[in-house]
Formats: sequence, C-alpha cells, structure tokens
Amino acid sequence: MYFSTKGRFSSIAAALICMASVAQAQFQFKDTYPTIRSIPAIKPEWRDLIANASITNAPIRTRTPDGNVDMSTVTDDPYCTWSFDRCIAKDDLYTCPTGQYAVTFDDGPSEFSPKLYDYLKSINVKTTFFMVGGQVLTHPDLVKRAYDDGHEIAMHTWSHTAMTTQSNEEIVAELKWNEQVIREVLGVSPRFFRPPFGNIDNRVRDIAKALGFIPVMWTHDTFDWGLTAPGSTFDVQWISNNITEWGRTNTTEGGISLSHDLYNSTVNAALNYIPVFQNYYDLTAAGQCNNVAPYKESNSTNSSKDGVSPSGDESAAAALMATPSWVFLLFTMILSRFL
Repeated sequence: MYFSTKGRFSSIAAALICMASVAQAQFQFKDTYPTIRSIPAIKPEWRDLIANASITNAPIRTRTPDGNVDMSTVTDDPYCTWSFDRCIAKDDLYTCPTGQYAVTFDDGPSEFSPKLYDYLKSINVKTTFFMVGGQVLTHPDLVKRAYDDGHEIAMHTWSHTAMTTQSNEEIVAELKWNEQVIREVLGVSPRFFRPPFGNIDNRVRDIAKALGFIPVMWTHDTFDWGLTAPGSTFDVQWISNNITEWGRTNTTEGGISLSHDLYNSTVNAALNYIPVFQNYYDLTAAGQCNNVAPYKESNSTNSSKDGVSPSGDESAAAALMATPSWVFLLFTMILSRFL
C-alpha cells in the first residue's frame, strides 16, 4: 500500500496536534495553589500592595446560609453597593457603545466550554470569559484554548465568594490567586474581574484598584442559571424573548449580558440565544468595546483577534512550535520513518 507524501504529512501533523493537546492537558503548575472553591489565605508579600491604599471603611457584610449577602437590614447605601441598588461607580465597565454588545460568561472553564468556543469561532465572535481560579487550575488547556481563540480572559475570584462579606486581606487573596493562576497558564495578567453575584461596594473597588484591577458588571442578566436547578421548569425561550426586548433599544444603547459556561444546559442555551443577539447588535468583548486593554502587560497581544484563521499547514506549524520538547523529539522520530 502506498501513501502520497502529502497524505503522510497530513496524518503525521494530525497525530502531532493530538499529542500537543495531550501534553497541554498535562500542564504542570509551578506554584502550589489553594484548595479549589475554598477562601484562600493571603501571601505575606501581598499585604504591602494595599498598605498605603485609601480604602473605604464600609462594613463587612454577613452571608446567608445559601451564600448570598444579607442585605435585609440595609436601608441606605453610601458605599455604592451593587447588591443593594445596582449602583455603578465611575470606573466600572458595565455596558458597550450603541449597537455593540458583549455576551459574557462566568464560572468556567468547564468540560462544556469547548462547545461554546467552537460555536463562537464558527461565527467569528470574540467575548470575555470571567474564570474562577479553581476552574483554571482544573482546566488550564481550556483557558489557553479560549485565549488562543482571541477571547478576553478575565477573573471571577478564586473561591466565588461574595466579596463584601470578606476582609480586606481575603479580597486581596481572592484576586491575586486568581490572577496568578491565569498568568501561569497564559503569561499575561488580567485587568478585568467580575465580583461573584455582582457583590461589590467601594471598599472592594478600592482594594481592586490598588491591585490594578477593573470591575466589569452587566446591563442584562440572562438568568440562565435557572436552567441548572433540579427539576427546573425554566424555559430557555424566555431568554430569547428578553433579548428581543433589549434589542429594541439598539439604536440608542449597547450592553453587556451575564451568562455562564459551567453547565451543559447553559452552554446549550447560549447556542440558541446568541443568534438572537446578532439580530440586533455587533457582538464583541467587554474590553474591546470600551477600548480598554484586558491585560496588565501593555505590549501583550492576541493574534487571533484579527479573526483570520490559519491554514492547515500553519496550524500544524503553530502546534509544533507550542509543543513540548519530548513531543517534538517523538515527532521527528516518526517523521524519519516515513520520509
């Protein structure tokens, strides 16, 4: 049996890409990270980062048994607390210009995220993913995949705890561990973070600013999390109907929506309602529509953002360049047997 040289190379290239994927999935973290979904301890050197910061003296709130913030006794809010009255501060990012919209996703990445990545790539849409530290630790390959696809990678804290219920040091630890795990995977440091449950006040903002981070909120909630409750009767069509209503103001407003890519049901829902958004808006990422760089490294770029997909040979070459040395050696041994 005979094979053409082109056919042999294509087969070998495919095998190489597969091996590269396996190697990437075996990403070895250099640091030791906190337990997933636990409130992390601060590194001693991080205390100095807020030592001279001017931090609002807002009260530390209490958590209800379900993890939300107890605002039942709050009658007035001088601290611009989103959980009280959806207060937006001047440095918060929360919308996009007229006619533009960022359909953003929280809580991932998860094993269901690649289906969403594939779909967004097929329609050439880039957005912003707010990733939980523990999920990054579990799925570093998916973080890299989303970044390489041109999406903005942002933070959603380490443990997904309501931030106004935490001490100053706990807030620092939540953000810095989240930043560190993403930086170890990507080599860049996110500037954007979204507080879990939207729970933020001026104390949290002041700490985040001292650390170099920018809050990103939203104008519309898809409430897709309603799909995840046991025995849920939540109708996904309700989301599409709401988007149609939001779209009626597309000539005077833009927006940012809140969705989730942690569950199969919420990802499947997104595949259905994103086309409805496209009927009314140009879809984009939160940082891009606000002309704010998503990473602290001012010279960091993401070549995928131009929307140009590499050819098959270029993809194979890119995989080769990104492949660990042991995979490269194995590839050359295989190649020598066929050429």
